[in-house]
Amino acid sequence: MRQFKLQRGMTLVEMMIAGVLGLIVTYFILNIMANSNRTALTSDGLAQAQESGRFVMGWLQEEVRRAGYSADPTQTLNNGFADICTGTATPPDAGAHCTFEATDEISDRIAIRWLYASDSTSTRDQQDCTGTALPITYDGETLIDVYWVEQDFGSDGDDYDDVLRCVTYVEDSGAVVASAQTIASGVLGMQVLYGEAPDDNVTRYVAANEVSDWGDVRAVRISVLTRAFTANTLDRRTRSYILLDADPYTYTDRTARYVMTSTFFLPNAGL
Repeated sequence: MRQFKLQRGMTLVEMMIAGVLGLIVTYFILNIMANSNRTALTSDGLAQAQESGRFVMGWLQEEVRRAGYSADPTQTLNNGFADICTGTATPPDAGAHCTFEATDEISDRIAIRWLYASDSTSTRDQQDCTGTALPITYDGETLIDVYWVEQDFGSDGDDYDDVLRCVTYVEDSGAVVASAQTIASGVLGMQVLYGEAPDDNVTRYVAANEVSDWGDVRAVRISVLTRAFTANTLDRRTRSYILLDADPYTYTDRTARYVMTSTFFLPNAGL
């Protein structure tokens, strides 16, 4: 009997205390797991947006630096960009081979001029901006590569098909060389400023409609806004993004977005 009296179990109070402690520990474990999952989603969304931005900037860096380029060493171009648009045509329609300056959060268009020579040994010199081979009939023609952002490319209300596109035109006729192509998806906006100076000492960047002489443009500053392909990556609230001289791009959702801005100096300017 003495041994039985010494072998006591847990009292009701002890069981209640243990249960409360267990609930507290479980709560903190679940909270840590939820926060870790939220952090992972946020990091993944930002990484997607940043990767799109880096790709777009890498592509544009190579292409914008071709402004004013001549594949024929015996000829030069007096400027590297097409004039401001005066008509109503929009890419990829014929006659839209011009520089477009947006007045609000709508994206700018950049129109890069270069001279085609069929005897060039450079692979890029034999292609339009989409990678399509150029026919020899365009030999000696000034071509214009136009880049623009097309939101909701599929026109189906799907936010995932906001894209950067390009098409190449023949300057004299305004004809399209080949079908337009999508360069990158997840691109919501693009804004462009031009560094105009009589020499290489650029101190001020202006909008396209403020350029007085395209032959004096020595550099280009481009800002792009890209988005994640996963929608639910952030807490829902209103966020605004500033791209150079444009009005703010404002969204109310949970999608991660990223602004990337770079400046490119033009090796063919002033030649």
